[in-house]
Amino acid sequence: MVWRVLAMTAALLAATPAMAAERPSSGKAQVNYTITPEQVAAVMRKSGFKTKILPDKHKEGEKPSWTIEGRDKQPFFMGADVRACDADGYPKGCLGIRFYASMELDKDDLATARRTADRYNREYYIGKAYVSDDGKSLYFENYLMIDGGVTTDHIEQNLDNFLAAYDVMVEVFQELDKAVEA
Repeated sequence: MVWRVLAMTAALLAATPAMAAERPSSGKAQVNYTITPEQVAAVMRKSGFKTKILPDKHKEGEKPSWTIEGRDKQPFFMGADVRACDADGYPKGCLGIRFYASMELDKDDLATARRTADRYNREYYIGKAYVSDDGKSLYFENYLMIDGGVTTDHIEQNLDNFLAAYDVMVEVFQELDKAVEA
């Protein structure tokens, strides 16, 4: 986990001046105004996840939605929900992606998890941390709107930022947990 944050920070610091100078203010990359579950799964696979697309249950007449489960080599679970799919007046596809990840909690971790969510949400701006209603999980999520247009590269960068921010949240949890144990 920590390696992702360190690697991203080092890469960003080392490459930022050159990337900014070389990056044009406009480009010719394909812009997506909607996205399919298959496209989200492809982005997740490119980041090293095994994926599984699951249709969400919906009532007759409701628009469909999907969840894309992602697993990697670590004991880590994340997923993506595609929402606002096949909206009237828009091209076929979905207008938003909700990336989420969670960690299971022991009963004695609940207070630390709540402090973690509070501190993370105060100090950081990518994603939102919260404890599940049943107190069994610490969740982290971030929503990306596709409506208006984004490139696949933007979606990939958003996923990388999400994963790095999740790692930061876990580090905050571990720091607060050590303080409780001390």
